Amino acid sequence: MARFDITSEAFKREPHDTLSALVEAGPFVDLKIPILGKMAFATQFDAAMHVLKDKRLFAVDGRNAGLKSQFGLRWLPKTFQLLGKNMLTQDDPDHRRLRKLADGPFRAIEIDALRPAITTLADQLIDDMERSESPDLIEGFCRPLPLMVICELLGLPLDDRPRFMRWMENVTNAKSVISMVTLLPSLRKIMSYLRAEVERRRIDPAPGLITKLVQAEADGDRLSEDELLANIFVLFVAGHETTTHLLSTSVLTLIQQTDVREALCADWSLARGAVDELMRYNSPVQMTKPRFVREDTELLGRTFRKGDKVMVMLAAANMDPHEFENPDVFDIHREKNRQMGFGGGMHLCLGIHLAKAEAEIGLERLFKRWPDLALGVEASSLRWLGRTGLRGLTSLPLSINGAQVIPKAA
Repeated sequence: MARFDITSEAFKREPHDTLSALVEAGPFVDLKIPILGKMAFATQFDAAMHVLKDKRLFAVDGRNAGLKSQFGLRWLPKTFQLLGKNMLTQDDPDHRRLRKLADGPFRAIEIDALRPAITTLADQLIDDMERSESPDLIEGFCRPLPLMVICELLGLPLDDRPRFMRWMENVTNAKSVISMVTLLPSLRKIMSYLRAEVERRRIDPAPGLITKLVQAEADGDRLSEDELLANIFVLFVAGHETTTHLLSTSVLTLIQQTDVREALCADWSLARGAVDELMRYNSPVQMTKPRFVREDTELLGRTFRKGDKVMVMLAAANMDPHEFENPDVFDIHREKNRQMGFGGGMHLCLGIHLAKAEAEIGLERLFKRWPDLALGVEASSLRWLGRTGLRGLTSLPLSINGAQVIPKAA
């Protein structure tokens, strides 16, 4: 049986051959990943859809599949248990209730109203990069843009944002069991801060999503304090991390595929389809959280036992030739593109419209300002995130208008 390494730098740099092999070996392939260990991964498009959509057979809460703990782990700190009250880790009817209370500000019509503000923020960051002569697009643009947008959306006080960002950076840098333990102090600070902020919003409602969640009511129901904290936290993480990696991998792809970049720069009405194709082709979110099998069953030739863990390899499903014609070809004119980069089923990413809008606007503002944007280093020297399940760059040094950009001396 073939062995697949989905944790290496080499895989992150050039994933498509491995992903195609995973599709061919599917529909389910056993893989081992850090922290969670060995389990079955759905690698073909149809198998992925089965796992994501069949809530009768698959649960996201392990207790609904006969396990003693929500995440199928023997021990979990209390802080992590609190975070388990977010909508991503709940099955219906709790998931439906939580999502109904939170989804209003993330609807397409609401996000469209944010587009002018996102454009302004993007232009400000590009101005700042020009003034500072910073060569790193991750530091100067890809990371701060979604962070600024989600902070603005949540309504965090301006003075508190730098401190909150530092805590969140510690959390999103977790790569192993050891690093998960070391991030507990940051998590506790975040929870303490959010608890105080929620209480302040009850007394003095200020503009922003936090106040909307505090006041949210549907069918006579409100979020509990623990649910508020958990869902605000997960919205912050999901609201910036995916978009950061979507932007970084998209810019790299467009720099490398000059004919596609030129076509896009000639007609930015193609941006919406281009972002979907960039999400499919790069798959910055490579896999889902585990699902737990609710009962003994057979699915697509594979036997599962109650309590078994199954994950969906979104990046592989996005390379399935039965769903995508010539999947290894980057094609912004692709007519049928049911890309799975944002998941699927009832847990389809709540922030899908926000992430797409940020990517469309971010890419347009960058390439309109710098149409000759190029790499400032050899592509082989670029470094990729070590965190399993995410594909993104740690830095992206640039050359602008044919000149190497060198940071000013401190």
